[in-house]
Amino acid sequence: MDERYLERVGVAADRMAEINRESYRAVVERAFAMRESNERLTREFFEEGLELLQDQNEMNRGLLERVAAQAREQREVFWHVRRESYEAHDGFVGSLSGYYEEVTEELEDSGE
Repeated sequence: MDERYLERVGVAADRMAEINRESYRAVVERAFAMRESNERLTREFFEEGLELLQDQNEMNRGLLERVAAQAREQREVFWHVRRESYEAHDGFVGSLSGYYEEVTEELEDSGE
């Protein structure tokens, strides 16, 4: 009976070793699957973050271009208003000068 017992113990030990190998293999396969999944998730996270940054960069560039265009437009309008103001002032001063000359001539003519 000792032999049969030892044989059954050996069979049980072999079966237990096989179950342990299968369990270990399953754990290792699951660990590799999780690692691959984590790598994929990490890559997607950074790729999406990079895409968001690129989109934001494009939006900022567009905004800066619009602001620059508005600044140019405002500068042109200011230049136009300044030029018209100068011309109006010049015309006003010219009319005062003309009026002064008329009054002076009239006074000289009436004084003679």
